[in-house]
Amino acid sequence: MRFINTDSSKVSVRWSACSLTALLLWQASAWAEEDWFSKSRQILQALDGQERPEWLDGNPTQAEAQRQAIDVFRQSKSVLMKDAFKPGDLNSATPKLAVGKPLSVMFISFSMGTAALKGIFQEASGQNDVLLVLRGPKPMQKLPALFAELKTLLKEIEPLPNIVIDPVRFQKYAVTSVPDMIIEEHGKASLHVKGITSLAWLKDRQQQGKQGDLGSLGTVYKIAEMDLLAEMKSRLAAIDWQQKKQQVLARFWEQRHFEVLPTALEDRERLVDLTVTAPRDLTDPNGKLLMRAGQTVNPLDKMSFGLCLLVFDGTEQAQVNWSKTQSCSDNKARRMYLATQLPRQEGWEALKALENTLNAPVYLLTPDVRTRFQLEHVPVLVEQSSKQVVIRERKVSGLALGAAL
Repeated sequence: MRFINTDSSKVSVRWSACSLTALLLWQASAWAEEDWFSKSRQILQALDGQERPEWLDGNPTQAEAQRQAIDVFRQSKSVLMKDAFKPGDLNSATPKLAVGKPLSVMFISFSMGTAALKGIFQEASGQNDVLLVLRGPKPMQKLPALFAELKTLLKEIEPLPNIVIDPVRFQKYAVTSVPDMIIEEHGKASLHVKGITSLAWLKDRQQQGKQGDLGSLGTVYKIAEMDLLAEMKSRLAAIDWQQKKQQVLARFWEQRHFEVLPTALEDRERLVDLTVTAPRDLTDPNGKLLMRAGQTVNPLDKMSFGLCLLVFDGTEQAQVNWSKTQSCSDNKARRMYLATQLPRQEGWEALKALENTLNAPVYLLTPDVRTRFQLEHVPVLVEQSSKQVVIRERKVSGLALGAAL
């Protein structure tokens, strides 16, 4: 959340902890729209050919990417085979992988043949320091079909060996053919060999103190399964992100809720007291008491409001013109424009045109601000009057520029 800056050098009274707490309670509702406006401004800059805002990359486009590649994305995570079967499908549990000891990792594929795979599964059965790794399902094959195929091979093997789908490991160790075996210690391969399917042979070489890459010592096969990570990247690259961004921007205005207020039929002024009452004891993170339950404080006793709020209907040109010509009682107060609504069809173009007209940022009115200042009609000017806030509703008509207050 971005808050409006206040020039503290002009505040002659030092705040007490209670006063600061009261002011924050008061400001929290008034500036609720700041985060939205910050984002809208970034989008408008992007539409002018400037840098793409980070928040857009991290939110709607990411969601769209997940929708486009949801199957691939889910499959790209390491999946333990024991979690793919329902209770009772197999007769025994999979042993938990050993922690803090070297791990024998064998990269496998269905291209090796069912007989070879079944032999590997039987040897790995019951060994908690062995991990068998598949890259993913075969092209056009869904995970349930892959699980069913594995289930057939594992039917008479007890206990189950540790088998995972882990394309990340394939990429990490640059595995391009199978069988490929490593001894994994502390996230690195201390021993590496290709073309061997005997786990006992690998462990024997480890016990002999062998290290490094032993090369290819037998027949190797191409990997039959697809590379899920490469597939995901391919799908993401095929997405038209510019089109997706435009769709996101268009949907924003379709879904946006506006705080619409009726048009003022007469000039009227009201005073609003910003005094707050603590609903309970308020403490800081260290437990120090800041305000007792029932204690009241008016933030305007300690510092000025510092703002001049101009709230108007952005679809009414007369109200826009009125807002542009108004004068604030405090010339040093920051003018802030709040629109109750904008034309949905024009959306961002309407917002941009409005800001160009007013030569200032335009915010959308939020429920918190509407409630805090008890706003009832527009256009209205909100500013400080002594120790209270005055609400000045004005009747405007036609396209007249209106008179200054």
